[in-house]
Amino acid sequence: MIRQARYSDGTRTATVTLERIDTWVEDTESIVNFPGILELDDRLVLYHARSRHGAEHTADEDPNRILESYDDGETWQPAPDDFPLSFKDPMTGRQIDAFGGSIGYLRDGTIVHIGHNTQLQHDVGYEGSRMHDRFQQDDPTFRFQRASGDGQLLETIKFKVPGMPWGRRSYQVYSPIVELDDGDLLAAMEWVKMLPEERWRHEAHGRVWKYLFGVFIVRSGDGGRTWDYVTQFDPDEVKPVYGISDRGVDEGFDEAHMTKLPNGDILCMLRTGSYSPLWQARSRDGGRTWDAPESTGWQAVKPQLQVLPNGVLACSSGRGAYGHPQVTHVMISIDGTGNRWEAPFCFHTGPGCSYTTTMQRDGKLHVIFSDSDFTRDMGTHGLPVQRIRRAVIDISTDAA
Repeated sequence: MIRQARYSDGTRTATVTLERIDTWVEDTESIVNFPGILELDDRLVLYHARSRHGAEHTADEDPNRILESYDDGETWQPAPDDFPLSFKDPMTGRQIDAFGGSIGYLRDGTIVHIGHNTQLQHDVGYEGSRMHDRFQQDDPTFRFQRASGDGQLLETIKFKVPGMPWGRRSYQVYSPIVELDDGDLLAAMEWVKMLPEERWRHEAHGRVWKYLFGVFIVRSGDGGRTWDYVTQFDPDEVKPVYGISDRGVDEGFDEAHMTKLPNGDILCMLRTGSYSPLWQARSRDGGRTWDAPESTGWQAVKPQLQVLPNGVLACSSGRGAYGHPQVTHVMISIDGTGNRWEAPFCFHTGPGCSYTTTMQRDGKLHVIFSDSDFTRDMGTHGLPVQRIRRAVIDISTDAA
């Protein structure tokens, strides 16, 4: 674990300091993974998975949990059963989705959301590792919601995206919704293609990769009621590679995260696999056209972008050996453009899913992450408890 590091881009220097790591959740009965945070006017809402990733849930398991804090994370309590911003799985009756997926905090004080899964999955229920097989669709319907700042659901709208130039796919959404200066909304969504068997990849431990992932951009000019297709990042067209042998990336493009930069550009960060680096795509004209994705060079999953008050662009993520002790880190672009990324600041070394969620308080970056057995049986890594934790990181700058 690194407590402090100093970086320079030749114009400014930045000092990254890990101030503390707090424990938000302790669980002695189940593995905890995939934290997400929702910031309401009067409280924080934390949602996380409560099971071994990749395992089938038994009838008595509670695969998701939603907690609330009215003291900025000092203490937590279960959210009420009728929490208005969650969705109950029709198969299990349990609360899921808790405004997870694509969230946007708009200037008018409302919070908007595109469901992580398609409407079909909400109608029939989640089915673990078979979801990409089961929910392949030709004409998907998505769900857009708007809530008040205090967490009251205001409207739910079902929508389709006309003009998507591909066939049958399943879908997921990870990226926040970006509100543009003209009031339009921009979102990044993800398609999942079933590959023909001759393109399946068989790994040594038995896992079979039979999917290809791509990301596409959509735009709404009417507050989220309708959405238009803008463009896609298709790995079969870009053919992303990495490493000295130009190895193809593991998955394609997925788990996108998007933000508006201080210079007006929009940056979309993309996962490409469990071991391959993050790639990024840029729009210089308000999301209308996009440059081809480029590699950042740094391996990671599920990136989370935050522009800090001093103009530094931070990206939290992590990954090492899948399911084994690894790292959770933050990398920074000192000038806030994302044209140059410094080496990751690794603040946590140990097991966990390496999925993070972030927020800002008093100009500091707060990174929420898991410290857990992730894909392995509980007890594999000798952890006394399974934990969701919060790292408070200060990133200060001065002239070089």
